[in-house]
Amino acid sequence: MQNVPGYRKLWLEARDAGFHCGKNQVQRLLQDAGYRSCTAPKAGYQKPKSSLPVLPNLLNRQFSVGAANRVWVSDITQIRCSDGWLYIAVVLDLGTRRVVGRAMGAIKSAQLVLEALEQAWQHQRPDGQQLLFHSEQGSQYRSEEVMKWLNTRGATISMSRRGNCWDNACAESFFALLKKEWTHPLGMLGRYEMADEVRYYADEYYPKARRHMALGGMTPNTYAAAA
Repeated sequence: MQNVPGYRKLWLEARDAGFHCGKNQVQRLLQDAGYRSCTAPKAGYQKPKSSLPVLPNLLNRQFSVGAANRVWVSDITQIRCSDGWLYIAVVLDLGTRRVVGRAMGAIKSAQLVLEALEQAWQHQRPDGQQLLFHSEQGSQYRSEEVMKWLNTRGATISMSRRGNCWDNACAESFFALLKKEWTHPLGMLGRYEMADEVRYYADEYYPKARRHMALGGMTPNTYAAAA
């Protein structure tokens, strides 16, 4: 971590350079400019544990699901664009491997997860009492808003173990395919252009054209229609 000096040290630097100013004046000018000092943590320092809840891994890598609206998995990824990052949250139904909910934006937040969940709920109309929702442990998924949203609908919540990306392998796999098959070959696009490409992949190519061996070689739409 790079050390950024505080106002006292900067005041000393300014004084030694021949400027006539007081410490309080330097502090006020730095605050007005949005400046914040940053120092490396001392040896042995540990970040305080988050108060947000972490729930057990109930899915336990049981990715073969016999029906729709029984298990949804979700994750967030980011794609670099010419004008910043594009963050993408998706909800996949393991019964059909369809992307049933998605949301995109310039900020990685719990709101993205809520938007993806709302879209999935409106499209699928599941019975919440029979639904298991699995995600990683990111603060967006452990937020009060997302927890309340899921609890209100009676869904059971499951979370990957810390540092075990394979616990959410299906969502991770979708993002890997999205980037390898679609977005990386496009090169650097603006955020709105990239969002259109992601939308097309998730809504058109992935469910209608991409075959899955987990579905017997069928596309998600064909499999869902035959189920």
